[in-house]
Amino acid sequence: RETVPPIRIYVHPDWNPQTMSFDGDISLLELEQSVQFTVYIQPICWWQSPVDPPATFGTVVGYGKSENEAKIHENKPKVIQLPIHSQEKCFLSEPSLVKLSSTRTFCAGSGDGKGVCSGDSGGGLVVKVNGVFYLRGIVSSSLIKDYACDVGNYAVFTNVLKYKEWI
Repeated sequence: RETVPPIRIYVHPDWNPQTMSFDGDISLLELEQSVQFTVYIQPICWWQSPVDPPATFGTVVGYGKSENEAKIHENKPKVIQLPIHSQEKCFLSEPSLVKLSSTRTFCAGSGDGKGVCSGDSGGGLVVKVNGVFYLRGIVSSSLIKDYACDVGNYAVFTNVLKYKEWI
């Protein structure tokens, strides 16, 4: 992993860590220097349409805890494909997800015991449309079960398209 220190962090003005809502859960980092592109560090495209990309699955790459909560993977990132769901399906699947969500979030996950967890937050959910990769969302939050990530439910993602003007 390459480490490049930020010289400035821009936190969205709507972010309030004191609430249970994850609305405004987005920050931009201005880095001290450019990063070197690698197999794990690549540029990503920005979706130009005002409508969300038509992809139904997204890919998340992260260093978060594994399904058994054993440890955070520090050397090699894990990759997972997750289906993207409507807010309605998300809330019907588990009503307590409403408190973590807003009009600027979406849900993704398979509900089969595999998903994002501690250490994945802030990572991107990427979709592929017509052979091009786009940033669709940012890992934000998930429910907790028995003091661990509840990968049996969907997770909440910040919808980057809703922050286009701010970015």
